[in-house]
Amino acid sequence: MDVYHKVLAKLYDEAGGKDSARVDLTDILKREGFLPSIDSISGYLIGESWVTETDRKHVVKLTHWGIAEAKRTIAGAPDKNQIVQKESNRLLASLREVQIMTEEFAVTPAADKLERIEGAASEIVTIIGRIKSNM
Repeated sequence: MDVYHKVLAKLYDEAGGKDSARVDLTDILKREGFLPSIDSISGYLIGESWVTETDRKHVVKLTHWGIAEAKRTIAGAPDKNQIVQKESNRLLASLREVQIMTEEFAVTPAADKLERIEGAASEIVTIIGRIKSNM
């Protein structure tokens, strides 16, 4: 999910799914860490006709197109629990594989076997990073 869709989903949540609710874009972007890009994000959302401006700067209202896009975005977002479960299973399989490769290496040490262990260990670190990002 890109930044614009993430912000749109947050706007939708703040507005309670209503196109009549005014939402302060500044507050949402502060919480999400995108405040320095407020002008470009605001411009993009307005340009896509997902929000309209109000009489106050950076206070917006969702349009019916914005609501529809937010619903599509939210429906397409994967469940974090499923991602963690899938990656945990992948981690377990990789750890078992490293154990087998290490046992083979202990019996007959060879440079190519050590390189395969190193590559598998790198993959384990990557999997752990994906798990952390979804916790």
